[in-house]
Amino acid sequence: MKEYLELFTKELEEYVRQLNKHLLNLELDRKEKRLIIEVFRIFHTIKGMSQTMGFDSLVGVSHSIEDLLTDVKTKGEISSNLVDFLFTVTDFLALSVNALKNRESLPQSAEILDALDKIKGGKDLRSIKARGPLVEISDIRVKMEKIDVLFNLANELMIVRSRFAKMSKEMDDTRLRVLSETASRLISSLQDEVVRLRMLPLSTVFDFFPRWFRDEAKRQKKDVGLEIIGGEIEVDRSIIEVLKEPLLHLLRNALDHGVEVYSPERKEKGEILLKAVREKDRIRISVSDNGKGIDLEEVRRQAINRKIITEKEAQCYTDDDFFRLLTHPDFSTKKGVSTISGRGIGLNVVNSTVARLGGRLLVSSKKAGGSCFTLELPISLAVVRAMIFNLNGQRFALPLTYVRETFFMSDEFLKTVYHRELYPLRGEILPLVRLSNRLNCVEKEGRKSVIVVEYDGKRRGFITDEILDEVDIVVKKLHPLIAVPMYSGCSIYADGLPVLIIDPRGLND
Repeated sequence: MKEYLELFTKELEEYVRQLNKHLLNLELDRKEKRLIIEVFRIFHTIKGMSQTMGFDSLVGVSHSIEDLLTDVKTKGEISSNLVDFLFTVTDFLALSVNALKNRESLPQSAEILDALDKIKGGKDLRSIKARGPLVEISDIRVKMEKIDVLFNLANELMIVRSRFAKMSKEMDDTRLRVLSETASRLISSLQDEVVRLRMLPLSTVFDFFPRWFRDEAKRQKKDVGLEIIGGEIEVDRSIIEVLKEPLLHLLRNALDHGVEVYSPERKEKGEILLKAVREKDRIRISVSDNGKGIDLEEVRRQAINRKIITEKEAQCYTDDDFFRLLTHPDFSTKKGVSTISGRGIGLNVVNSTVARLGGRLLVSSKKAGGSCFTLELPISLAVVRAMIFNLNGQRFALPLTYVRETFFMSDEFLKTVYHRELYPLRGEILPLVRLSNRLNCVEKEGRKSVIVVEYDGKRRGFITDEILDEVDIVVKKLHPLIAVPMYSGCSIYADGLPVLIIDPRGLND
């Protein structure tokens, strides 16, 4: 019986998702007969499933909805009040899903059934509030705990593969080398497949927002639409799990700060766009609106009043500097506090979360021209392609996403201007960074290799002693007590010794 209950719960969960989607579309076009028939079919299916399992409360609700939708299906049009009520019924089903997962009693259906009787009697019932929690990401379809165990084992095999390859090369044994190459190929294939198992579409988290957004916009009496693009893009589950809250903060800000309350004077309907775009092994997720934009003069004034910066410092600030102030924990331009934003902590939470994931938050806006907040994140946090370099016997790793090229440096072309070392490279002046100074390593004499990196719109040349290798490395998190901005994690090299992974953004100029 347990396995049938799990199957029933998963199917009911999927029907809740479909109902939310169909009802949102019916709000836009209440004469879409195909959707009305589909909603009717879903409730009919839920009734049959519930009868088999003996869940009388679900049977009663589904059967009453069937009766209610029979005339609607014939007419080919549904009222807005009935759509509102069906959202409430869908929430009741969502509560039932969570109750079944937690092995709890199903929620009481008396209020829903009473409302249905009143509607059938001709009463105009606006809605009753029975909003239930949506499904948690970690409970979707596959038991993630088992995949995590498999994923960790595959990552350990990646480390063993590197050590095995190094050993076979050093021993110069043909049979061992052939065996190493075969094992390496198989381990790589296994790791690729396990990574695919962990990949989930962004729609896993994006699908939560249309219903939430619809309810909040109605509550605030704002005529605003939400468009979502890029939900089919897949990213690692570890990214998906923490995306919901940052994106929710950004959508709240767009709805509360960016889009004005509806008035006849407004010529343009409020629009908010949630868009995801993949760029190589990174992803950019943006929340943009066509609202009033950010008043940088107000930002400057508030920052000075709250003693975040001084007036003298403000005179040297660029637009980007003022935008970065929005992520300060004590900053807010909102006058007063609403139920959804205005406490000055939202963007700080977003920025901190994104930084922990190895990403960054970008802000752009024009007064009266809308705003755009972009999260730039890695597709996966587990395995990255990296360049291994040496500084006087100490090895470090640099993710290849930052690397543009490498070259040997000639001291005769080296220039120093205002204590900054510069190097001419194909008609451009490249600022140099001596990593030995930044990483507290003793500089070794001899020819230097330069790694040209690009990050945060900057282009720099990292001076190293020697470039050793390009390999796939398994990223391990550093303990919070020893974590510093210049390191994004650590890994195990082919000889079994650890290497620190450099984050260029943590190396202040």
